[in-house]
Amino acid sequence: MPNRIKSSALNWEMPVACLVMWASLWLNLNAGLKSIVIPQSYGEWQLAVRAILPSLILPTAAAMLVLHRQAFKIPTFGPSRLLFFYGFIAAVAAVFSPYPDWSIYWSVAFLATIMAAWTFTLTRRAVYTTRQMLQLTWGVTLIVAAIIAFTGRGAVFGDAGPQHEIMNDLNGLSRSSGVARWAAVPGLVCLLKAFRTRRLVATACFLGIAGVAFFIVYRMHSRGAIFGTIVALAFALAVENRMRRFALPLLLVMAVVLIAIESPELLSDRISEYLLRRQNVEEFQSMTGRTRAYQAGFKAFLDAPFVGRGQWADRLVIGEHAHNSYVQAFLNAGALGGLPYVASWFAGWFLFFRLFRRRSKLLPEDRTTLMEAGTVMMFFTVRSFPETTTASFSVDLLVMAAVYVYLECLANSLQRRRPKISPDSWASSERVRIQGRTDKRIERECLAPTR
Repeated sequence: MPNRIKSSALNWEMPVACLVMWASLWLNLNAGLKSIVIPQSYGEWQLAVRAILPSLILPTAAAMLVLHRQAFKIPTFGPSRLLFFYGFIAAVAAVFSPYPDWSIYWSVAFLATIMAAWTFTLTRRAVYTTRQMLQLTWGVTLIVAAIIAFTGRGAVFGDAGPQHEIMNDLNGLSRSSGVARWAAVPGLVCLLKAFRTRRLVATACFLGIAGVAFFIVYRMHSRGAIFGTIVALAFALAVENRMRRFALPLLLVMAVVLIAIESPELLSDRISEYLLRRQNVEEFQSMTGRTRAYQAGFKAFLDAPFVGRGQWADRLVIGEHAHNSYVQAFLNAGALGGLPYVASWFAGWFLFFRLFRRRSKLLPEDRTTLMEAGTVMMFFTVRSFPETTTASFSVDLLVMAAVYVYLECLANSLQRRRPKISPDSWASSERVRIQGRTDKRIERECLAPTR
């Protein structure tokens, strides 16, 4: 049995239905309600098919969960449950949206994502299947990042200037923050894998992928992604002993080399120029117009403070991207759904640190995956302030739903291993323990030498 457990990580154990649903949600990312039209060409056909996938996945996943409800053991106040409750309130609030059809469509995609992730827990080996779902998610982000890097290789690895010039060369494939996000996730994961593997070739490959990924993040000039990556790396160094042992000396050497090549004054000027991105002081202080969106979002929230205005309320009500997960959550679902959304972040971190304290009881592959999940969660936690991370259907939601469900299954597995002691058995064992102490005391008194 132990041999089977150790080798199970190498086997493909995800049910086909769950895998198909999860892949279908990823295929829906560049589609939407506007893609559901009478198709006239191959491009319109594939967009229309991808656009209707969430509407098929939601009832399918719901039916699987109902039929196997006895195997469904997600904690009531777990992060994915709280996120689902937020999404449900936002779906109800669609009746108050100025465009209910759009709001309902994205509510369906949002709820389908969480329920599709839940279906991976219905197997007898929920920890293994959810871990593989998470590893598959890392792989998808790596593949998409590689496609973007290859498509825009002339801009990313060439002489293109600031981020808007790079995005022009990418032909609108994604925003700079989106490209940086695609690269940051596999970069962080590969760096952690490099410090965990004991094979020299694998270490070199992981470090090479991480280096290219972080270079893409740097070239995209997305300050939110750069700051999120730095904080995530600092978090990994703070909690991972193996990384701290090798990475801190390496960082020290890099700092000495930079100071030797550039004077501190010149280096400071280059960092300031990079962060300002040719913006004036007013544009920089307004976070590229984000503070205006925050003010408009707060006013719109006061118009519907209890249940909100449904999914995509920022674009449909205030007419612009909210650029903050919490502003968008309270716009979408009001206080009734916004508070559980905020609580989902706290629940996720509580679950991570609870597992981290008991990591010695985990399998080696789970200890590695736990660190990967926590580091990626830190990146998206930082990103939740300048961007709308998990408040709507997006890549961020797909990644974080997989992280949450894996953490919940891992916590359940540890809970099941704890022995349950009934009051009768405890009283019996206590009597035996007391009697044993009494017998030893009598024996010591009898054998003690007389004076």
